[in-house]
Amino acid sequence: MPTTRLRSSRVTLASRKPGIVTWWLLSALVGIGTLIRIPQLHHSLNESYGFRQTQTAFVIRKYATDGINLLSTPLPVFGKNSNVPMEFPLFQALGALLVRTGLSPDVAARLLALVSFQASGLLLALILLRWHGRLVAVVAVALFEFLPFGLFWGAASLIDFFSVALALTMVYSLDRWFGGGSTLTLVAGLLAAVLAFLVKPTTAPSWSLLLLSSAAMVIHRIGWRVSWKRIVIGFAIAPGLGLFAATIWTGYADSIKKNNPLTEFIMSSALGDWNFGTLAQRMDPGVYSTIMSRVTGEIAGPGMVAVLLGVVAAIVLPTPAQRLSTCGWLLVAISAPLVFLNLYYVHTYYLIAVYPALVTVMAIGIVWAARLLPGMRWQRIATAAVAVVAIFVTTLSSPEARGDMTGLIHGNPVPASSIGIRDLTPPNSRIIMIGCDWDPTYMYYAQREGVMFRDPTPGGFWETERIADYSFLFSCADRGLNPQQWLPPGYKAVAERTPGLYRVIRST
Repeated sequence: MPTTRLRSSRVTLASRKPGIVTWWLLSALVGIGTLIRIPQLHHSLNESYGFRQTQTAFVIRKYATDGINLLSTPLPVFGKNSNVPMEFPLFQALGALLVRTGLSPDVAARLLALVSFQASGLLLALILLRWHGRLVAVVAVALFEFLPFGLFWGAASLIDFFSVALALTMVYSLDRWFGGGSTLTLVAGLLAAVLAFLVKPTTAPSWSLLLLSSAAMVIHRIGWRVSWKRIVIGFAIAPGLGLFAATIWTGYADSIKKNNPLTEFIMSSALGDWNFGTLAQRMDPGVYSTIMSRVTGEIAGPGMVAVLLGVVAAIVLPTPAQRLSTCGWLLVAISAPLVFLNLYYVHTYYLIAVYPALVTVMAIGIVWAARLLPGMRWQRIATAAVAVVAIFVTTLSSPEARGDMTGLIHGNPVPASSIGIRDLTPPNSRIIMIGCDWDPTYMYYAQREGVMFRDPTPGGFWETERIADYSFLFSCADRGLNPQQWLPPGYKAVAERTPGLYRVIRST
């Protein structure tokens, strides 16, 4: 009997296979979305959150020139041979392989990000075709491809959509395993889960919650007695091992970073408030308002009408499976910002982690509302299409969305200071950077390496490094910083022609 019910479940799912028209529509949306973003591949990374984008590209460049070692993350902004492991650098390693084909690190990073973005869209469609049907899948992919947020961040030099693609692979594979899939689906879910937790441990946990909806739907469809072993095994060896792997990697990364006083500030023990937010932040309505304004301004539009329709649909949809799955998408969208509050408050791009969930909730709401209207099927489809266009147009009323569109169309030039550093310093010069926090944009585009001091003094840095290896100093601050305080006794800084650039020489 249990075997029969599992086979019946697979037959039911197989009977919902989309037709050729659906695949043509999805392919067209992805194809057009890709073509739109191709010019963006050649934009510089000197744009919104350029510090994070160049950090990623810097490691890609170092891997391409010095060799790939996944246990080392060479980020040459904390001194000679600095190793700064953060997330598991699989994205950077794949980017380095693209560089070796002749691409620049900028283009390689953006291209790999775009592939990850489109893979996320296709995986989202596969899940939605299983759970919600063809119209929801098409509407969600249309929103995913063409909302201002996705248009700008879809090809940014970031690991985030790569981690989302891994998380969606985990969900799709384990959903099939829960419902009676082969051992291959379990293995795929395991590999995707481990990599998702390693690559971006702040993304994978919320997507693991979506598996609760998957498990609940399977239990409702075929019963607890038939499905419980598969569900327990799936959760234990996929998200369970993924979380274990992330814990091991974090411990390893901390053991490396604690050896350099300049990187102690990014050890996990020092990032509690930075990741999760303070109690004061959690009590501050302004923090939540800032996050919500980004959602309305770049994704959902004023009033978040489609999201609210999705919330209503989660309550009134006709079948338990539809309600359970819709609640799962809502849980993903809400849980990540609530857990990692400060990250979502400080960084706009962190919404990448929940972007597929948000557009899915919107698509479910739009399709549910369209089906309530009287008329023929084609009229309801047309209504859903008009709703997608309306959301895109209304988001453009916000300055954030207009900024996204500008960034998609027009790239920024390489910083002039980087050109000055590159032209006025020998190729192998090492640079002391002050007043830059740990933003490597200037050093990255100058094609130089060095050290970036975040504190007002160098601490004990010159006890382990030779000042003779550092011939120049650059200040990102326009004024107010005295370069002398970062130099050891017996050395001084002499201004060069490029503003902010100094030559380091011995004092007479």
